[in-house]
Amino acid sequence: MQELDMAPLATDPVCGMEVSPEVAAAQGLTSEHEGTTYHFCGRGCKLDFDEDPGRVLSPDYTPSM
Repeated sequence: MQELDMAPLATDPVCGMEVSPEVAAAQGLTSEHEGTTYHFCGRGCKLDFDEDPGRVLSPDYTPSM
């Protein structure tokens, strides 16, 4: 069995879950916003982000599952 490269995890900005950037990218669970790539745990979080990135990236937003 081949070991996976232990790349740093990314934090889903919507729910706060740690995700593998490589897995998220392979599954189409990334979005670009103002030159930054964000990675998501699932389709629901990606859709929430895409609908209103400003709300999710607001300093007073608290990620929650």
